[in-house]
Amino acid sequence: MSKHIAITLTAPSHWAGYLMNGDTSGLSAADIAACDRWRARENVPLPVSCEDAGFHRFHDACAFADAADCQDYTFLIPAFVA
Repeated sequence: MSKHIAITLTAPSHWAGYLMNGDTSGLSAADIAACDRWRARENVPLPVSCEDAGFHRFHDACAFADAADCQDYTFLIPAFVA
């Protein structure tokens, strides 16, 4: 039996199209690479939802992106229970 744990991380809004739908239009190769490095560091799958979080100077992806208008992205992480 498996359950999921929902976690929420805040990251730039301009990544939403790519994270939610795989749409790279409007993103530079550097933006795509930064988003991919951030997801790899956080070890999260693609998000299941996002919600406006406003402008943040410091956010969960600030090592990969400057201050930005952000989204709170929700990820479902499998949690296996016996």
